This record gives sequence, structure tokens and C-alpha cells, in this order.
Amino acid sequence: MAKGTPEGIEITLKVFKTAYKVVRKNSEEIYKGFGFKHLSDVTQYYVHPDNQSYKGTTTLCQSIGEALILFTEMMKGFLSGKIIGDYYFRDNEKANEGGSSVYLTIQLPDEYRENGVVAGNIYSYRALADDMSISIAAYNEAGEMIPADMEHLRPLYKLLPVFLVLLGREVEDNMDYNKLMLHFMDNPVADVFVNLHEDFYQNHKMDEYSIAYKNPEEILDLAEWHQCSATWEAIRENMKEAGHKALTSITPFPKSAFSEEQQLLIPQLSAEFVLPDSMSAICNAITSGDILSLLLHGPAGTGKTMSCKLICQAIHLPIMETINCTENLDEFVLGKYIPQEDQIVFKESYVTKAVRHGGAVVFEEINFAKPQYLAFLNSLLDDNGFVRLDNGEMVKRHPNFRFFATMNMGYFGTKELNQALYNRFSAIVEIAALSDEAIARMLTARVSECAPLVEKVISVYHKIKKKVEAEELDVVISPRNLENWVRLAKYEGYMKAAEKTIIPVAKCDRTLEETIRGIIMLYKWKA
Repeated sequence: MAKGTPEGIEITLKVFKTAYKVVRKNSEEIYKGFGFKHLSDVTQYYVHPDNQSYKGTTTLCQSIGEALILFTEMMKGFLSGKIIGDYYFRDNEKANEGGSSVYLTIQLPDEYRENGVVAGNIYSYRALADDMSISIAAYNEAGEMIPADMEHLRPLYKLLPVFLVLLGREVEDNMDYNKLMLHFMDNPVADVFVNLHEDFYQNHKMDEYSIAYKNPEEILDLAEWHQCSATWEAIRENMKEAGHKALTSITPFPKSAFSEEQQLLIPQLSAEFVLPDSMSAICNAITSGDILSLLLHGPAGTGKTMSCKLICQAIHLPIMETINCTENLDEFVLGKYIPQEDQIVFKESYVTKAVRHGGAVVFEEINFAKPQYLAFLNSLLDDNGFVRLDNGEMVKRHPNFRFFATMNMGYFGTKELNQALYNRFSAIVEIAALSDEAIARMLTARVSECAPLVEKVISVYHKIKKKVEAEELDVVISPRNLENWVRLAKYEGYMKAAEKTIIPVAKCDRTLEETIRGIIMLYKWKA
């Protein structure tokens, strides 16, 4: 529905759905959009759970995609200091039912005019989204509002500013979308671009907006609004500070701290494993004794145990024992009585030897353990640490004893740690998912034959992860699965090897198995 206003035309429509019917006359390509075009089929990258298309496919829209790219450039400018635009938003409690009110202003880079993305006389846009009403206007080089009867404004005015201001609202109102946008800013890749586009569309495809062409500033008082770029100043400063590498080198334990026998247990890892710079402070705190116990948590396959080993390698700390709590932790963790010749003697465990003589122990998947088998840790990790053995002896904690634990939070079969034990950890560090670079380095170092196809392997990994996360399935795929896959692929090829290493991730869910097969079939597996 359209009606006249003093400034031009006002229309009411489902702008997201209508946008799919509009394409630029000079090109169908989404400008700077990874080579995608209007209506490109991107099903292989992402399918939203609410996708209701007849064929179940995901397609892209030129105007939504170009708004995403330009909005991302604006947001990056907040961090780099190269400001091309800004937006203001009003707190949700002060906003109408349609979501946060957002006002956006943006200067278009020269390349957008030079490449015909916008008309040659358009230098900036302003837009206001207030409830379900949107006001937009275009301005020339002199900052003058361009008349409303321009061809590029019919019948949808120009969708770019409409979607730009709605993206500002989405980032403010939807924290999951906000996080995904930040991820895309840091790592702009095609699959995340598709994810952002499709989530934005699916969240609002049925929303109906009243759109008018008029100068938003004539009806706007920004006194009580928040300026987005201002809120990012602290973020920019923190990122700069975080980006500075620590100049202090890691201080290891002296050789005299451990016996020659213990020194043989200091990890010696291959060059493929690299300790992140961010862990250097943790290393020095462990050496000094300011950190006695460290808990590492994160998703499966992120290298939590490997991080423990890297830390111990860096500070020359022997690992006396590594215990998998899903299998090996029992009531004899500190030692047990065993028959020896004609008598029964108490033999202490390597955990107790570490407590007595120094060194590290690592408890893997500690939240799988039965709480009664962890009770001794309460006294061990206290200020006056000790353990009491079944033979009655009390063993005081050696000054060079250190305790490491790893766990996956929220996985099937896990338990919450007792709060008293959780509080006894000196530091708790989340290990993020491995980067694509780290996964590729690991795979090619261990199975050099996979190098030509490693990018495809990682792409399959991400597609399966997204499917699992989108449908909240109780399955896990990790870099370990990828390593098993490429190892077996040396002998029988990637398609057959996947049946024994990747397809079983579905845990006999036949629908998911077929989905995974379909993902793998998208790629050519002969190098």
C-alpha cells in the first residue's frame, strides 16, 4: 500500500520478502559478497531451522547482502578509527514494541558510486527505525537531501538504508546476532556471511514496515539516545592493549627443583603445538606458586590436555601422572594395599609421589568423576595442603606440586563440580575452539598427505557443527574426528573413510547421517 506524503511516497510492505524481487540493473552480483549473486543457492553453507522454502534451500538477496557488507565496514571503522558512519539507539524500555529505536547515518565510500552500487550523486544516507516505521533519505556531496522522485527510490526507495538501520536494531536487540557479527568482523568468511544473511532474513521475513522518504533529523531528538561508536571507544582501547604482546619471558623451574628421574617426565612436544602468548602470565604464576591449581574448560577437541602439557613444557615442570576420570579414578587414587611376598604393604600412587616430591598431576574430564573420589582434593588444595593415606600417614604438599584439571561443561554424563572444590582452583581458563589455522597445522603435521584437501576437511567440519548447533543435537564433532578421518583416508579414500570416522558422529541418527553424507558429497575428494 502506498500513499503520498509532503516529502514523497510512503509505502507499507514486507520489505524482506519484497527485496528478493529487486535486483540492480547493472549487475546481479552482491558487491564485495564473496562472489555470490542475487538468488545464489548457498544451502551447502547454512540452512536456518525456520527455513520454509519448498525445496528447503537457502538463497541470498542482493540488497540484504550488500547492506551486511557495508554495515560491517562501518562497525570495523569503530575499532580502526576510520569512521564512515554511526548509529544511535534508545534503551529497550524506552522503545516501542517493535524493538529498539535506531537512527543511522553513513557516508558511502567512493567505490560504491564508482562500481554502480548506488547512483553517482549519492554520498550519504540517513535512516530511522522507530517501532515498525522507517524513515530514510539520501544526500548529495553538498549534504543536500536528494528529491524523492529519483528513479533509484522507486518503488522501494533504495533498500540499502532500510536494511542498514534494521541491522543496527538487530545488533542491539539480539545478542546471538551481535556475537555472530563480531565474529564476522574478526574473520570475514563466506559461511558466516551466509549465516548472518539468513538469520537476519528469517528473523524478520514476515515483518511489515511503513517506509517513508523524509529527513529523519527533522523529527529526531538524540539527547536520550546512546551513540554506538562512543560505546566502542573502550572496546577499541582494550583491544589495543590486549594486542600488545607481553615482553616478559616465561620463567621456568630451575633444574635443581626436580630429580633427574622427574626431569625425564617433562613434556617434549613437537613443533606443531604452540603455546599461546596469552598463557605466558599463567606460566609464570604457576612457576612462582601464585597459581597452585589450574582448571581448563571448553568444548571437546580444543586441546585442553595439550595446553596443560604445553604449560609444563614451557616451565620445565614434570607431569607425574595423567588420570582420565571417566575410566581410572577410583578409591585407590592415592595408593592401595597390595600383597608383596608374605605381607600386605601400602603402595602409594604417582599422584601421592607428586604430592610428596613435587611435580604436576592432570585430571582429565574431572566432572565425570564420582564426588567421593575427589574429596581428598579439598584438603590438598587448601592453604596448608596435605593428603591422608589409607595407612594413616599424612603427606604434606610439596612446594613444587601443581594440580591441573580439564573438563567439558554441559556434556552428557558430566556433573557439576562441588562448589567447595571449584572455589579451590587458583585460576579457571576457558580454552576456545581451535582456529582453522591451528586445525590445519595439526592435521598436516600429523598426516602430511591431507594437505591438498585440508581446507575441504575443515569446511565439512564447520557445516556439521552448524547443523548440530542449529538443531541442538546431542552429538559432538571435534578435530580428533578429523584426524581419524584423514588418517584412514590414506588407505581407502575420504568417502569410505568418512563412513567409519565422521558418519558415526551422528550416533545412529539416520537423518543426521544422511545429512552428513550429503555435506561430504558436495566436495571433490581426489587431490
